[in-house]
Amino acid sequence: FLDDDAVSPTLVSSCMDNWSNPQAKAIAASLLELGDSSDETSDKQDDEGPSSSLQNAVESNMKSIQEYATSVTFVPKLEDGLYLAGAGVRKKSIVKVYAVAMYSSPVVLQALSKGSKSAMHNAARSFSPDSPLTTFVLEMTYSAGAEKIAGAIAESVKPRYNGNPTDINELEALIVKGVNMKGGQASKGTTFRFDCSQDGVRVSVDGSDQGMAAFEGMGGAFVDVFLDDNAVSPSLIDSCVETWSKVSLH
Repeated sequence: FLDDDAVSPTLVSSCMDNWSNPQAKAIAASLLELGDSSDETSDKQDDEGPSSSLQNAVESNMKSIQEYATSVTFVPKLEDGLYLAGAGVRKKSIVKVYAVAMYSSPVVLQALSKGSKSAMHNAARSFSPDSPLTTFVLEMTYSAGAEKIAGAIAESVKPRYNGNPTDINELEALIVKGVNMKGGQASKGTTFRFDCSQDGVRVSVDGSDQGMAAFEGMGGAFVDVFLDDNAVSPSLIDSCVETWSKVSLH
C-alpha cells in the first residue's frame, strides 16, 4: 500500500494531505513531546524499582538502638549505607564483655521482616550483589588486653571456618595490631568494626583501618559467630527479630 507501485495511490495522497499541513505538524510535535515525557517517567519509575522502594521503606523505619544490658547506643545507619538490624551483648559468665550491633543491607532486613531467623542468617552471609557486606560493630564494656580479646574472637571464628586454621592467625594479628596502637589495652569504650564479605573480614579499631584477613569463607564464618544456632550473643538475634519483624518490607 505504500511503495512506489502502491495499489491505492489515493491512500498515500490522503495521508500526506492530512498530516503535512502546519496544524497537523504542531499536533505531531506535541505528541512527540508527550512521548518523551512518558519515557522519562518510565525511566524514573525503573530507577525507583523494587530495590529503591525497599530502601525507602527501610529509611522510613530505621532508628538508633540502645542495647539494654550495657546502655550502649548504636546509630541507625553507617556512612556506607548499611542499616542497623539489632544490638545485643556478649557475656562471659556474669561479665558483660562488649555490646554488639549488626549492620546490613535492606535485603537482610526484608528477611527479618518476615520473622525468619534462618532467612536473616542466610541473607547476611550470602554476600550477593544486593547484599555484599554485613558489618558487626563491637563496643567494649569491659577492659581486656590485645591478645585476650583477639584470641577470644579468633577462637569463636575458628570452628566455623572451613579453610586453613592458620588463616585465623591473620585475623587475630589485625585485632592485636589495632589494640596495640592504642596502648595494648581494649579499654571500655574501644570500638571494633568487622566488615564481612565474600573476600574476607576487614578489621577497624576505633575507626582506624587495620587491613583485611582476605580468605574466602572467613566472612561467612564471622557472620556465623553471631547468627548461627550457637551464636555468642543470642540477645543480638532477638533484637534483630524484634526490631524488624513488625515492619512491613514485603
